[in-house]
Amino acid sequence: MSLFALGLNHNTASLEKREKAYFSDNESKELLKEMLSLSFVEEAVILSTCNRTELYCELEDPEYMDELSKWVLDYKGLDKESYEELFYKLSDDKAVKHALNVASGLDSMVLGEPQILGQLKIAYKNAQEVGALGKNLNRLFQYAFSAAKEIRTDTKIGLNPLSIAGVAVSLTDEFYKDLSNKNALLVGSGETIFIAAKKLAQKKIGNITICNRSKQSANEIAKNISAQVAHISEISKFLTQADIIISATASNLPVIGKGAIETAMSKRKHKPIYIVDLAVPRDVEPEVKRIPNIYLYTIDNIQDLVSENYETRVKAANDASSIIDLKVQDYMNWRKAQTAFSVIRMYRNYADQIKNESLKKALQQLRNGKDPEEVIKQLSSNITSKLTHNPTQALNKAGQSSDRKVIELICDIFLQDKN
Repeated sequence: MSLFALGLNHNTASLEKREKAYFSDNESKELLKEMLSLSFVEEAVILSTCNRTELYCELEDPEYMDELSKWVLDYKGLDKESYEELFYKLSDDKAVKHALNVASGLDSMVLGEPQILGQLKIAYKNAQEVGALGKNLNRLFQYAFSAAKEIRTDTKIGLNPLSIAGVAVSLTDEFYKDLSNKNALLVGSGETIFIAAKKLAQKKIGNITICNRSKQSANEIAKNISAQVAHISEISKFLTQADIIISATASNLPVIGKGAIETAMSKRKHKPIYIVDLAVPRDVEPEVKRIPNIYLYTIDNIQDLVSENYETRVKAANDASSIIDLKVQDYMNWRKAQTAFSVIRMYRNYADQIKNESLKKALQQLRNGKDPEEVIKQLSSNITSKLTHNPTQALNKAGQSSDRKVIELICDIFLQDKN
């Protein structure tokens, strides 16, 4: 068994590439079910967000890593040549360290952002629901959650927390000095929109409208910040009043088109609009950025525009790395122990088999009237001979090769005093 992580993220792939490799929760569950039908896949978890798509799995043998990556690309209908070079492929302790870094926000676009932990927990739950989670990945993710919690508690990685949505809202300062007379249109109802709405409310923006397919979900956000709610089908009539648009839906197709923005700009007499598209796949048609007085930012642009001082977080990340290294070592030791337990179980079963066969033979001899003392002597001799046969063979082989370490190991296992 080998632990393996395959993925691409904001460091290895463009937004265009990432959005094509994105899996919704339902798609992830279906892929997991298909993967479990592969003979060499034992366990699997899929994490897919706006910044990364990653697969964690237990494989029968490391030689299947390439085969699995090709299988995933075929499943998604992606070109192998253009995507293979974007993948990182990690195994064993490197895969463990990566998982813990991801959970702790150390591998995020905004260092230390907390949203990824919630996304990882959803990925864990999805795998659990379809039966793709076994003891090895279950233990790995428990270590990841534990490491993230410890790092949040013991380091300053969460000081003045930043999120992608928080950064997007903070950048409004570059466009508007005062938000009290501005209107914001938020599209979606997930955690990103919730954070954006809260941050805008803190800046005392004049008006917030939340558009979403489910008005009930939007109402859950709106009730805390005094915002109005509309169905996403009504979005065009709110574009005209919107000075700020932040969109983060799970739609597979754009929800804001170039034509709709052009119409809105005409009615607005071409007053500027600040738009942030935080969705993957994108919610806003890329051609929108060509419209005069439109300032369109995607999730990739945010990384370039963040001007916060990361000195404290970088130092905290160094402290966090020490915690993660200990967790990685602890988890790998646990894995090694599982191998030892399997061998112990096999040896105990082997010894029980010898005992049962010898006992069966001895009982039959007693039924046949053989002298009990002779039967007992023969029974003990048979068990001793069979139990010592393999270790004796190993000692002879080690002695012929002068492999002192093997001899010492066998002595440690089978002798109380090897001297």
